[in-house]
Amino acid sequence: MLTRTHVRSGHRAAIYDLQPAGEGFYSAAADGFLVHWHRQDVDFGQVVATVENGKFLSLVAMPDLLIAGTLDGGLHWLYPDAPDRNKHIAHHRRGTFTLLRVSDTVYSGGGDGVLTRWSLAEARSLESLPVSANSLRRIAYDPVYDRLAVGASDGRLYLFDQADLSPLSTAPAHAPSVFALGFSPDGEYLFSGGRDASMTRWQVLDGRLTLDQTVTAHLMTVNALAVHPSGDYLATASRDKTVKLWRTSDLALLKVCEVVRDKGHVNSVNALCWLDGETLVTGGDDRRVLEWGFDAS
Repeated sequence: MLTRTHVRSGHRAAIYDLQPAGEGFYSAAADGFLVHWHRQDVDFGQVVATVENGKFLSLVAMPDLLIAGTLDGGLHWLYPDAPDRNKHIAHHRRGTFTLLRVSDTVYSGGGDGVLTRWSLAEARSLESLPVSANSLRRIAYDPVYDRLAVGASDGRLYLFDQADLSPLSTAPAHAPSVFALGFSPDGEYLFSGGRDASMTRWQVLDGRLTLDQTVTAHLMTVNALAVHPSGDYLATASRDKTVKLWRTSDLALLKVCEVVRDKGHVNSVNALCWLDGETLVTGGDDRRVLEWGFDAS
């Protein structure tokens, strides 16, 4: 169901985020490079922005603007075609681990446990909400019911109303840290994964986090997950070097992509995203981006 089709290389350090964009996608890595990859030319990757001594951990990608979070807690507003407009903001302490765009705003979460809402047009913070005494590692958005989910290094999940950031629900999830989050397209379920190597499906239709099912997903930390556009499948990436495909309805394991048999990653897999219903891209500590073809049959 997942078959490796292409390998893209060029980064000099671990890859921590992948984001689709138009006819291609972007990768963000600890080498301080943001690279744009073209779908039709697998040998061509263009460095479109860089930050000196910056280690990129998170990314929001738009046609004319990239917003990147770094290990030192900075947010960098980068304009590849107009670098004189670039803006560098020191904000979070101990890392900007997660970024998410919702319409004309951007959310960031960092090592200070603070969730910040930013004006996309003005590149300024609008409000900050202390969520946890520990790092915020992942933010996910449900456009159906306009809700944000936040996973933290206190092992808890937090659910908020996006409009006013009012709290809806919280629950212990993955001790000691939540790393991966994703809503189902219909907004009825939230999927999470973390350092305990497990994955959980939560019912969230009524605005409360209700545990529905948990499985041991990997041998080590679940670093990221991505729900397929159809909502029927999801992929997970792990420190155990594997990528796995799951059925969302019952969390049945459908495919394991590993080093020898599938020519997968040789180190921790840190990031993944669906480019469309037929293509998954993954990246990790081996500094490579792998492209996987998906077939549901």
